Amino acid sequence: MGKTTRVLICGLKGVGKTAVLEQLIYGNITKNTELHSTIEDIYVASIETDRGAREKVRFYDTAGLDGGREQNQLARQYLGLTDGYVLVYDPDRPESLDALVMAKKDIDHNRDKKEVSMIVLGNRMKPMDVGNLENTASKAAHWATREKIRHYEINAMDRTTLYEPFVHLATKLNPPPNKSTFPQLSMVRKSISRPDTN
Repeated sequence: MGKTTRVLICGLKGVGKTAVLEQLIYGNITKNTELHSTIEDIYVASIETDRGAREKVRFYDTAGLDGGREQNQLARQYLGLTDGYVLVYDPDRPESLDALVMAKKDIDHNRDKKEVSMIVLGNRMKPMDVGNLENTASKAAHWATREKIRHYEINAMDRTTLYEPFVHLATKLNPPPNKSTFPQLSMVRKSISRPDTN
């Protein structure tokens, strides 16, 4: 296990950000679970990557975005220390996708060329409202493709839908170490000829 990576989970209020984390880490969310609005919370998880290594991820769960342009700006204290983002929207609420579009612009504007990993989660918690839902999910998928972000449709009530996105995120946050392009030291030594002492 390498360094602990830091991930900010963001989206409009009420899209299920806390439910996603609670279900992912503890598996304790049911239809009867009572969730309250989050002000700020931190979750730590050990997530297995595609390579089989376990990586420690610290998730920052903050109060949701409000919806107005100025309220959609992310807290500045997180932008400098964050290694990744989980952007959550509700496919039944088109405005929640609009908030993510603005949040992504804010992230891009303030990340100071730092490479960050991101995923987009469409959290479908209610029964499907086919017209509105498919339209918003389709828009989200197209937007995520344009932004080169992986998009997933999940349900915070079903823990199995969370595995693939978070394994992908942990893998992106902790890439394998690069192999050096320099020749190995022992090879360099062999190529240096020693002067003949005879």
